[in-house]
Amino acid sequence: MAKIAVIGGGAAGMMFSTQYKKMNPGDEIFIFEKTPYVAWAGCPTPYYIAGELGFGSVVLGTPDEFRSRGLNVLVNHEVKKVDFEKKELEISGSDINGAFQYDKLILAFGGKSFVPNIKGYKDGLENVFTLSHAVHAEKIKKFLDTRNDIRKAVVVGGGFIGMEMAEAFKKRGLDVTILEKMGDILPTVSSSMKEPIIKEMAAKGVTLKLNSGVTEVKSEDGKATALVLENGEEVSFDIVLFSIGITPNIDFIENSCIETKNGKVIVNDKFETNTKDVYALGDAIYTRNILTNEYLYAPFGDVANKEGMILAKYLSGQDVSWRGALRSYASSFYEIRIAQTGLTLDEAKRHGYNADR
Repeated sequence: MAKIAVIGGGAAGMMFSTQYKKMNPGDEIFIFEKTPYVAWAGCPTPYYIAGELGFGSVVLGTPDEFRSRGLNVLVNHEVKKVDFEKKELEISGSDINGAFQYDKLILAFGGKSFVPNIKGYKDGLENVFTLSHAVHAEKIKKFLDTRNDIRKAVVVGGGFIGMEMAEAFKKRGLDVTILEKMGDILPTVSSSMKEPIIKEMAAKGVTLKLNSGVTEVKSEDGKATALVLENGEEVSFDIVLFSIGITPNIDFIENSCIETKNGKVIVNDKFETNTKDVYALGDAIYTRNILTNEYLYAPFGDVANKEGMILAKYLSGQDVSWRGALRSYASSFYEIRIAQTGLTLDEAKRHGYNADR
C-alpha cells in the first residue's frame, strides 16, 4: 500500500487525488491544503464578487465530501519544508503537526498573485487586495458588502482577471480605473479581438490608462489612499486590486533539489520532476506549447484538471503521457465574448507558419 502526499487542494491536486483513489482504492492519499477550502475554481470569482454567483460556484466541494470518497483531506495544514532525500514533510496543522513520511509526492501547490517590488506596498493594508484563491474572493466580497463608503476602485493590470474584475466593480456601482504598465491590454490576445473590448470599456465608463506603471502605494493609518504612477500622477481610490499576473507558490521549495526555470517547476511528459518519486502539475509547472514546443506557463483550471487526470492514469500503470497545451481560453467583458486557442497571428508568423487573417 502506497502513501501519496499531495501538496495543494486546488484543481490539479483534487482531480489527481479523486481519480487516483478510484483506480487504487487500497492506497492512501493525504492532501495538505493551507487554506480552509479545496476544489475551488478561479474563473467564477469575479462573478461571485459582483453578486451574480454564489460561493458554491467558487468552491465545488467540501473537505467532508472528499473525505467520504476515502481521501485524507487536511485543510488549514501548511507544508513548511520538504526533505526530498528522507521523503519527509514538515507539517504545521492541528491534526498533523510535525514530520510526515510519504512514498510519492505530488507538488500541486498552485499559483499566487505576482506583485513587483513597489514602494509602500505591504501586507495588511485593509483596502489592498490580490485575487488568486477563493479566500481572496471571499475577503474582497466581504469588504464590499460591509462597507458603504467605497466609491472608487482601481485595478492594476490589464489581463483577463483585471478586465473581469473591472466589470465586477462597475456592476457594484463603483467608479473604475484600470492601470496597465504596458501600451496595450490582454498581451496574448490578437489585436483584432481587443478593439471591441477597449471600446466597450469606454462605453461602460471604465477608465483605461495605458503606459501607467505604479511606483508607489501611499497609505495612512493602515489604509491605502493613492497610487503614484511612473509619470508622477497620483490616482486615489477606496479599493485597489493588484492583478498583474500569476506565479507559482513555490517559496517553500526554493533552493531545493527540484529543478525550476523562472520560478516554475520543470517536468517531463509524465509530470516527473528531476527528483525520484516527486511529481508536479497545475499552476506549479512549466508545460510545453504543443505547436512550438516552447515552455508555456498555463495557469488555467482546465489545464490543471487534464494534467491531474493524466498523472492519475500514469501512476496507475497506464501508458499515457502529456503532450502539452495550446493556451486556450475564453473570457468576456459585459456582452462581448472572446475566445482563442493556439497562436496569435504575430506568433504564428514568427514561428514560420503561412498565416493570415
